[in-house]
Amino acid sequence: MASRWAWVLAAAALAFSFPAAAQDVPAGGTNNSCIFAHDGECDEANGTCAAGTDSADCRPDAAADPANSCRFAFDRRCDEPGKGTGLCVAGSDTADCAAAAPPDAPAQTAPPQGPGDDSCPFARDNECDEPVVGSGACAAGTDTTDCKAKGGASPAPAPATPAAPPAPTGPDSCPFARDGECDEPGVGSGACAAGTDSTDCKAVQAPAAPAAPSSGGDDSCQFAHDGECDDPGHGTGLCTAGTDATDCSAAGSDAPAAGKGGAEACPFTGDGECDEPGKGSGLCVAGSDAEDCRGK
Repeated sequence: MASRWAWVLAAAALAFSFPAAAQDVPAGGTNNSCIFAHDGECDEANGTCAAGTDSADCRPDAAADPANSCRFAFDRRCDEPGKGTGLCVAGSDTADCAAAAPPDAPAQTAPPQGPGDDSCPFARDNECDEPVVGSGACAAGTDTTDCKAKGGASPAPAPATPAAPPAPTGPDSCPFARDGECDEPGVGSGACAAGTDSTDCKAVQAPAAPAAPSSGGDDSCQFAHDGECDDPGHGTGLCTAGTDATDCSAAGSDAPAAGKGGAEACPFTGDGECDEPGKGSGLCVAGSDAEDCRGK
């Protein structure tokens, strides 16, 4: 008996719960407080919910109002795609979506894009988002600050390379001067320009060409111009008399004039550089290059 009364009380409580819910009437004159509201079926007519609590499903003009034909229309939540939940098709939840839109909302426009700006939405996040040089999430030239910091932006034109200074000229201006090796072309390594390794090249150059042979002789000797007289009598005798005229003239009356102190004249006299020891290059004996060593 007790269990029967418990069932009756429970049924009574369930029956009276629906009218109580009907007191929750939303603003705007519609009431969807029925627990089965928005299910596409009118639950006022079948008695599941109290009258006036399933407005969305029981509207007699639902079919004649395509702008609010969404099954969730008038629930004060926009259900159109792009604006709300997307549970209904576009244009079918007009009343709710109009109420949800902020008044005078400014139109959303894409930021301008162009080379040399930061219009990329990820600009200034310390990551380059331009294509090729970065992630490619933004258009080229729209993440300038980040891409410049990463070295991806087009570099500024490199300054023109200054012209190399002219090669040094003058005696011993060769960077390898006075190293004991001639570096001028033709007589040495060719690493330096002619006339820039004077001291080293003087040591390997042959003395100036001797004077032309005197009349009555020639240089037909096979050893002519070797600096040694090969005529018989006053030379080696390796050649016929008069055939080594230049060498024998230099060894006789046409020998170079003596320098200061009786020394034989330095072969580099008159080149503007002192070649005596202690004063200059030391390629000649003391007193033999008086002209160039004057005042040294």
